[in-house]
Amino acid sequence: MKKMFLPLLLLSIGISVSSCTSSETEGNLNKEIVLGTLEQFDNAIITRDAGVLSSIASQELTYGHSSGNIQDREEFIDDVVNGTFEFLTISNEDQSVHISGNVAIVRHILSADALNNGIAAQVHIGVVMVFKLDENGHIVLLARQAYKL
Repeated sequence: MKKMFLPLLLLSIGISVSSCTSSETEGNLNKEIVLGTLEQFDNAIITRDAGVLSSIASQELTYGHSSGNIQDREEFIDDVVNGTFEFLTISNEDQSVHISGNVAIVRHILSADALNNGIAAQVHIGVVMVFKLDENGHIVLLARQAYKL
């Protein structure tokens, strides 16, 4: 029994150390994960995919347009899926990502081709987005505010 004690003790310590290390690195935000989520979000807006938008939009989402209109989660998703404004392309320029703990702030200039009531439209606005890593380890959009350039 004494011969088994030391190997079992070392194995136990090894498991404890590895589980602490993996839990510290698991689920942390980084720039690549945030930008990947933003790309999924933009693609879901273009394809009008309510499922993807629902999975990314926080229940507490506040979505601000450059016009000053503010929408909650349900209003935002309904507007994207059923509204008269339809994005055809979206590109984000001059993008920066600032991460603090489980929160990421993304700033960029959004340029897009769109249809507004079937009429071609161009969009060129500034955007600030706030993403958060939720308690389930998913990145969700808490807030978005657009502004006129």
